[in-house]
Amino acid sequence: MYRLIALDIDGTLLNGQREMSDATVDAVRHAAGRGVHVTVCTGRSLPSAVSAVKRLPLNAPFVLNNGAMIYDVPMHRAKYLRHLPNHLAMDAVRVFRGIGFHPIVYGPLPEVQYFYYDSFDPDNHAFVDYAAQNADRVHRVGDVREFLRQDVTCITVAERNERVKPRESHIRAQLPGTEVVFEISPWDPCYHVITVMPSGVSKGDGLRRLAQLLGIRLSEVMAVGDNLNDLDMLDVAGLGVAMGNATPETRARADHVTASVDDDGVARAIERFIH
Repeated sequence: MYRLIALDIDGTLLNGQREMSDATVDAVRHAAGRGVHVTVCTGRSLPSAVSAVKRLPLNAPFVLNNGAMIYDVPMHRAKYLRHLPNHLAMDAVRVFRGIGFHPIVYGPLPEVQYFYYDSFDPDNHAFVDYAAQNADRVHRVGDVREFLRQDVTCITVAERNERVKPRESHIRAQLPGTEVVFEISPWDPCYHVITVMPSGVSKGDGLRRLAQLLGIRLSEVMAVGDNLNDLDMLDVAGLGVAMGNATPETRARADHVTASVDDDGVARAIERFIH
């Protein structure tokens, strides 16, 4: 019997048009109605996640920012959070600039209301589209380092796959003491999103901590995801489910592969495993 379901958002709950199906909503409502804890485990920040899943009757704290924060939404209180120390954030900015990437600085937890950039490539469609979607949160500044006098949530970059792949090992080697997360952009598979997090932070770690808070064994946890940053979440859960549209690495690591997000994969997984 699974007592906790952790769901990724982009590519899992939401399709490429940022829409959620009625079947998904009904399945989550069914699981919650049977006393199962249902929540999200996402790379999104608090305001972004809350807006994305407002249709769902979620009944457990959210795991946000790739595991950097566990947040009780009804109580408006963080149960756990980890910032990226500002000196490590400064290192990340230096490393990314050194290879011609354009870093983005995300403000401090819990709200992460704003993010900042000082330069961008106008041909980088992933960044341009992301900035347009978040026009109320994004700010262009003279130098992002000015916002690193305090600890922050993370440093991110969106870059084309062919520019990221040959530099992945270099980036990891240059940023000891951090957790560097690589994932395929949920909105454009031609791009990678790179996120520099505090050391030890991951979706898997966040899910493990949430299960402990709820008094639930990991063997009683079901997790569903599609991207590279979901790998350790699927490993930690007693049942790791990959979406049909998941990356090949994610499907290979999962215990079960469900249908794609366009074919109600979350709903089908819940129907199969929650009775």
